[in-house]
Amino acid sequence: MDLGIALLLLIAAGLGGTLAVRDPARLKEGLALAWKQGQPLLVRIPVAILAATYLSRLVPQERVSQLLGPDSGFVGILIASAVGGLTPGGPMLAFPLALVIWQLGAGEAQMVAFLASWSILAIHRVLTYEIPLLGGRFTMIRIASSWMLPPLAGVLAAGMLLFWHGTLGR
Repeated sequence: MDLGIALLLLIAAGLGGTLAVRDPARLKEGLALAWKQGQPLLVRIPVAILAATYLSRLVPQERVSQLLGPDSGFVGILIASAVGGLTPGGPMLAFPLALVIWQLGAGEAQMVAFLASWSILAIHRVLTYEIPLLGGRFTMIRIASSWMLPPLAGVLAAGMLLFWHGTLGR
């Protein structure tokens, strides 16, 4: 079992046990709410993983490695930042896609830039939520002040990797 899953199970069991002792009726409410919120994920996650797996078979691994691999450097970080910002959908789509890109040979620094860009600059959220709700002026100011964060995160990750491998790889 993955350490992260084990930790989440331990936290959930501890919180559930505490709630069962303090207020058993609320434990039943919590379980019902968790089931209600989790049901859509029971379909979405397997479908997203299936689609991402099919995508991994359609995209040539050599091309991903060339464009986004560890040796692609700053250009790869910029490409990953652009792709991340253009990746539509929420985490149900973005993370299986990120997993596919990772498995096809993307570098760690490039993956940091991809996910940072998806988190900060996602064009689908800008067009459907931010501009209509907050206005064009605010959106322009936010993007102008944050566009450089995904590439910067990638560069910082690359530096951390160099330090990590340089000092601990001996």
